[in-house]
Amino acid sequence: MSMFRRDRSRSSGAQADIDPHDWSLPSSYTTPQSKGTCQTIIPDPHVFSNAGIPRLSDAYVPRSTLQYPDVSHAAAHLALLECFRSLRLNATAFDVPVELPPQYVEKPSLARNVRRDPVTQRERWDLLLRLAVTRFGVWWSQIHLVLTHAAAYANHGGSTKQVQLTESYLPPLDVLLVWYAFMLDSSSYAAACRARENDVPGLANLCFPWKAVCAVIDMDTMVFKLPRGAQTLFHTLSGQTADILTYLSDPPAYTEEPSPLLPVDMVAEVKKHEPFLDEAQNLLWIRSPALRGSLERASAEFENAKAQLACDTNADHAVELSFGVRLFWRTFRLFPLVYEALAGHGNAPDYHGNKLADTLNKTPSEAPSDCICWTCERIRDDLPRFSRPWAATPQKISSQKQSSEGMMQQISSLSARQLRQIQDDLGFYRAVEKARSSGLPLPSRPPTDAEKHKERLAKERQKEVGYRPGINEYAEVQADGSTKIKRSKHANAWAGLGWGL
Repeated sequence: MSMFRRDRSRSSGAQADIDPHDWSLPSSYTTPQSKGTCQTIIPDPHVFSNAGIPRLSDAYVPRSTLQYPDVSHAAAHLALLECFRSLRLNATAFDVPVELPPQYVEKPSLARNVRRDPVTQRERWDLLLRLAVTRFGVWWSQIHLVLTHAAAYANHGGSTKQVQLTESYLPPLDVLLVWYAFMLDSSSYAAACRARENDVPGLANLCFPWKAVCAVIDMDTMVFKLPRGAQTLFHTLSGQTADILTYLSDPPAYTEEPSPLLPVDMVAEVKKHEPFLDEAQNLLWIRSPALRGSLERASAEFENAKAQLACDTNADHAVELSFGVRLFWRTFRLFPLVYEALAGHGNAPDYHGNKLADTLNKTPSEAPSDCICWTCERIRDDLPRFSRPWAATPQKISSQKQSSEGMMQQISSLSARQLRQIQDDLGFYRAVEKARSSGLPLPSRPPTDAEKHKERLAKERQKEVGYRPGINEYAEVQADGSTKIKRSKHANAWAGLGWGL
């Protein structure tokens, strides 16, 4: 161990008797000077590795509902929420004049009726949402063309009932936001899909495109980058640029208002989810050192509550749901086919008529008592039953005093090595986030024991899989049961470039 790391370990090892929220964490880390050194990648790309959509059987029912939602789907969901929030921030900072309705004046003027006084952030966001809903309406009205094209090219000529959207068929981020809110209004979305069942077979089978979302988000910056092909497709369908901010800065002189196709007020539906976006950003699990552990614990908790959540009569029990369970509950409902199978083959609860919608947007006073910040979640990776109440409030001070002794007893059960590693992880991830927010190069550190162990397991799994045949190669099973890789004697020299003779 280097002197630098020994000093850091000594500074963090004597805090077992201190409230974890008051720990003095390491803060000095090196910054890579060259590209050849170890680069910091947060979040770990492996957490998104299983974000694919379960395939459907011939009866168009998922072959295994246990595959969805996975930790990877929830991680992709967190990343997308960051992109949605960035869209809102960009919209509220965007300087655009707001058109006023016509007003009577005695002396008519040729000047456009544009308000010149400052526009509030809320007005800018409302303007973007209204345009986003209009753009979604255009995309939704043309979705049969999207699915038909995707089935022919991305699905190799298969049925539209089996197709899922890849990154080449994604709509822009603002349209994706409206689709997200629409799909979470399960009863209205199901009705809209049934209304178009004849002309758009398989519309109800669409899952929210998590794998495609992962492919287009720069996880380092959390920027949503739509591929050029998807931009072209949207422009072809709508006649509008894919970037809504570009469209706002230079709108066309005339646009035809599409006929209303949506059964609900989608601007209001999108706004219902703003508190959840803010909650996700405040917790920032997507950048947490305990991301996988937090999601795995939330997944297990969700599985225990899933059956009750899907029943209208038990919806009120969701009042005490944690953030993680609500994240998985939303992710689960973003695959309507799986959700409706659990809810009773289409008899899904009406989210306008029970308290579940309120639960998903509950106030902090209704939240579970245990803290789920980075520190507490990282401790739970080593101490799963660790419990610490949220920050003190006048109503909770007495209960916190009673629980403080038990909390410190739990902390004391950790070894000095575990404590040092927890504190080092927290200090490093905070240093990375501070550098990222300041636009500075990200710090780095040597691989931890856990990271080395994970890499070793990955190599062992790869060794078990063995070497896979490449271009012009094939596997041949020998008499003794072993597999030997052989090369074709009549290999086509152009095969590797996609040419055939």
